[in-house]
Amino acid sequence: MTPSPALDNPRDGVSPKVKFFVILLTVATVVAFSVFFYKLVTRVVSPADEKNWARQLLTVGDELKSAGLKEQAVGQYKKFLEQDKIDLKTRARVSFTLGELYAQLGNCPEALVWLFQARIAEPDPVIKEALQGKIDICLKEIESAHP
Repeated sequence: MTPSPALDNPRDGVSPKVKFFVILLTVATVVAFSVFFYKLVTRVVSPADEKNWARQLLTVGDELKSAGLKEQAVGQYKKFLEQDKIDLKTRARVSFTLGELYAQLGNCPEALVWLFQARIAEPDPVIKEALQGKIDICLKEIESAHP
């Protein structure tokens, strides 16, 4: 089999294999830069805004609680806890606050959910013991309501 003269001697002096490789490399470079800039923009802009907003939700919850708006405060605290990166101490404090609010609203079953979460997240044994006291009160209330 004899090679085709058109493939051996391209008109512009560049073989089709080299052209294909250059085009493929160009496309890969464009894709890589696109991904790089996307990551750069989302990493620089988003996390700072999200972190600041998460703290704002906590502040709004605290202000609503202070104003006596317990149900509204519950909503803000829950939104705060939906954030991914919250340290355990803060998670325990907010979960405890939610448990207290639900207990004050007369909803001990929901209060227990949050008090149990607070007890699990709380590293301090003294605070865990205080939490257990709140849990026991809610358990007795539920038991007396459903003999």
